[in-house]
Amino acid sequence: MLIFKNIIEILKLSAYPPNFIYPIPFLTLLVFSMANGSFQSLLIAMAFTYTFYPAVNLWNHVNDVEEDKHSGRTNILTENSAVRKATIVLIVVLYAISSVIAYLKSRCFLFFLICFLLTWAYSDRMFLGRIALRLKDYYITEIMTFALAYPSFTLLLWSFFDNLNFKAIALATTVTLLTLSGAVLKDLKDITGDELAGLKTLAVVFSPKTLLKTSITLHWLYYISIALFVFFKIYSMFNVVALIPSIMLLYATIKLSKNSWRLTFEVSNAIKAIVLSAITSLILLTVSSLT
Repeated sequence: MLIFKNIIEILKLSAYPPNFIYPIPFLTLLVFSMANGSFQSLLIAMAFTYTFYPAVNLWNHVNDVEEDKHSGRTNILTENSAVRKATIVLIVVLYAISSVIAYLKSRCFLFFLICFLLTWAYSDRMFLGRIALRLKDYYITEIMTFALAYPSFTLLLWSFFDNLNFKAIALATTVTLLTLSGAVLKDLKDITGDELAGLKTLAVVFSPKTLLKTSITLHWLYYISIALFVFFKIYSMFNVVALIPSIMLLYATIKLSKNSWRLTFEVSNAIKAIVLSAITSLILLTVSSLT
């Protein structure tokens, strides 16, 4: 019974924090629809996503044990060293399976290598991280990781369905803008632990106001990229419906501006609108690409 409980806890951690790649494969479905891929290729891409991304998340959690303790957060990894060691073995297995899938079924294994090396070095505290700062510990290398990893991952997914082309590059650009808009805010919840650990993450170096303004700007650039790629006929004309949720982003932008870009209870609805705007737009972009 205890083993089963531990497995459930590890599965939960593998899906935390949830995003549009895993556990709900929005990005895989979006690439599938844009690339007009086959259902068989979709299953293969899903198998890759559901082995690679849990490994990424778990590797991050294993290496963040000290920060979690500083922040007062507890989980199965912070409380049980034996489970932590078993999780490392699981991570290696998941990375190995995903690498085999990518090598055999993708059209560009190089993108897998880029994603693997970046995500490994981003969190690693056990190997290179012992002698140098992790990529996530310094805001410049942190942003560099996201700016390289997300387009590479998007292009890697595309390579499961089709050869790379201008549309694939355009989609990678659109996806990266949206993911960066979320990435600049992700460390706000960890600011106490990061400060105690002496890290120079975005949340430590920049004010919440600056990060929020940057996030909103990148989110607007996401919508602008869709509009431009539709205009230049790189995307389908039906993809214009993905711009409709920008109304929610406009509401959030006005609300936050009136509140002087402060993260207070008064703007909770605006934050929810930002998240809903992104999710709804991705769904509409996916569905409209299937037409």
